[in-house]
Amino acid sequence: MKRLCLIFLVSMLTLTGCWDQRQFKNIKLALSIGVDQGSNGEIVKTVSVPTVSGGGDGGQINETIQTLSTDGHTMLEARDKIDRMLAHSFNPSKMEVVILGEDIAKKDIYPILDNYYRNPNSNLNAHLAIAEGEAKDVLSFKGGGEARISEYLKGILDGAAAASRTTGENLQMICAELVEDGEDFTVPLIKLNEDDNTIKFNGLGLMSGDRYSGVKLSAEQAPLLMLMMGNKGRVAQLTKKVNEHQKEEILDYITVEVMKYNKDLKIHPSEEEVRVDIVLDLDVRVIEYPHDHLVSEKVIDDLNGKLKETLTTEAEEIFSVLQEGNSDVFAIGRKIQAYHPKVWEKLDWEEMYPEVQFNPEINVTIQQHGIVN
Repeated sequence: MKRLCLIFLVSMLTLTGCWDQRQFKNIKLALSIGVDQGSNGEIVKTVSVPTVSGGGDGGQINETIQTLSTDGHTMLEARDKIDRMLAHSFNPSKMEVVILGEDIAKKDIYPILDNYYRNPNSNLNAHLAIAEGEAKDVLSFKGGGEARISEYLKGILDGAAAASRTTGENLQMICAELVEDGEDFTVPLIKLNEDDNTIKFNGLGLMSGDRYSGVKLSAEQAPLLMLMMGNKGRVAQLTKKVNEHQKEEILDYITVEVMKYNKDLKIHPSEEEVRVDIVLDLDVRVIEYPHDHLVSEKVIDDLNGKLKETLTTEAEEIFSVLQEGNSDVFAIGRKIQAYHPKVWEKLDWEEMYPEVQFNPEINVTIQQHGIVN
């Protein structure tokens, strides 16, 4: 028994305790942060901070949301000014969403994110999005059925990733793409619609290097891009026009869900030109086809052909938009740098990328047509 007590005493001496604890009662958690471009070159920072009160002895819990904005020359200076407005200093360790205004996103965004990468208390799992307009207006939004704007925005972005409309990348995952040459990335675009009091996912902003190019892909184009990139979420649905001039417009369309996919990307680089061949094979199930008559193999073969033609044309349009924004989201430059270093050394990739010849081919095979023939 004495020996056991001695072991316990020695073990207690090696315990560090909670020397680094940060109690919630001493901080204010900033769950969503927005950054806009000021009129005189400064940045405007907006934070959404919840305050919880009550709850003692089984009492009711009350929560209020405080939205504060201020300007500053740097992110930390703006944060210091916001601290002066709060009963306690705010803390980014639980932030869920970082929203950049459209104007400031068109500049180098790394200085905006620098402090989050350097601060060990930052939550690098947070989403990054670009507001079409000002981030301040988005964070000041009241509505959406959620008490917290951070939950509303996070739900929109999580839903977009699940539906194969975005990559679902967070601050940590985009860091390497932000600082390395030969690879770009997309950022979800969100738009405040004051007419119907909603915020919606409105497509993908194309990054060119460290800034938003100002060129975007629509929400309807996003799923096909994600599939060609190899980023399928929980579901991937495609609604396309396959008929013309039916009795009712609804009969012109089909909606399919991707069951399996396989992509093959081949790069043929030289100093004079770069050619990229990408083949995407999709096995799909029909989940809506009001025109019916899917028991006929001829009809199914005809639909496979129409979907192939439609999606291949759409893929060509997507690559055209990517080149317009000079956004190498397929990391073609990185692959050339890795596997053809001598060619890479002689390329001016920023000048060459818009001239790359992309040859997409989207093959579609309907494998299931539902329980109704």
